[in-house]
Amino acid sequence: MDTTVTAWGTWDCTRCGQKDITGRDKRCPSCGDPREQHELDAMRPPDDFDGAAIASPDELALAHDGPDWSCRYCGSNNRASSPTCDSCGGGRDGQPPPKPAEAPAPARASWLTRRRRWLLGLLLAFVALVTWCTLDHELAGKVVGLHWTHTTTLQRWQDVDRGDWKTSVHERAEVPPRAGRGEVAGVAITACREKHHHDESYACGTENYQATESYSCGSTQSCSTRSNGNGSFSRTCTSVPRTCTRSVTRTRTRYCSRPIYATWCDYVTQDWVPARSQVVSGDGHDGLRFAEIATSGDRERTVQDSRYTVVFAYGDDGETYARELPRSEYDGWKDGEPVLVSVDRLHGPTGVRRPSDPAE
Repeated sequence: MDTTVTAWGTWDCTRCGQKDITGRDKRCPSCGDPREQHELDAMRPPDDFDGAAIASPDELALAHDGPDWSCRYCGSNNRASSPTCDSCGGGRDGQPPPKPAEAPAPARASWLTRRRRWLLGLLLAFVALVTWCTLDHELAGKVVGLHWTHTTTLQRWQDVDRGDWKTSVHERAEVPPRAGRGEVAGVAITACREKHHHDESYACGTENYQATESYSCGSTQSCSTRSNGNGSFSRTCTSVPRTCTRSVTRTRTRYCSRPIYATWCDYVTQDWVPARSQVVSGDGHDGLRFAEIATSGDRERTVQDSRYTVVFAYGDDGETYARELPRSEYDGWKDGEPVLVSVDRLHGPTGVRRPSDPAE
């Protein structure tokens, strides 16, 4: 069965600081300032609903009158049944208040309005800051460096030791390279042994364990409080089934673990193994070459690797931005060539283009 109790809340005057004013009052008893919407929104329900319950039929009628309405002209709260504002005479339907003989002092902006303006200004400032930080902008610059590095490595086709599970190892004959190519690595098993492969879980009986179960153990009161929007609060309590818990002993399958072994084999195979390297580096576009390393027989070969870097300077402070490029792009840049560097204020340079190229 549901039971509902209604009681007046309390509010604080933001004009003079008076605390714990009863929700029945639409004006501060200390300074006479009318209650505004933000003061109604911050209203607190009573701690002791039963002790503060409204018993008088007249007060209950006021508490159940409906939500207050805020005057659009002065911001004051008014009872739902009031057709005009008690503070300025403005109509609930938007009718302006009667024009006084002398112009009244301008109404103060409500606390809620001031707060909304402040939050809006803060939000706009934050959006502007994020936009400023993340928006790319272009700065004039030029090419100040062209660097290249060529590496030549001598490799030898030779025996290497390897190991794997027997199921993956299959012996085969080696096909040696001819002039450094066409090779097929051989596989010659040298020794095999049992080795731990993994652990296996298996059922090994049963075991008891403690579990928690729920059961019905009577009823309890569940209460909810709502604001009536006019200075009063209503608390509704409902009797709901109560659930308790208890510890019980149960049985489950027990699992054990045991190691599983498999055959591991060591074998000899062949691979290209680096023997030595030689590096040649320089600037610009002249003298690009690879070091020559002589090979001896079919079981040696050379492989080449290259890196090309263009360095750009930009901005008033001459900051630099280096990019590693493929040879085809590297060949297209010249020392001193003007460029536009895209810069993200948070992450630095993000790209570069020639002034004649379209923006990305």
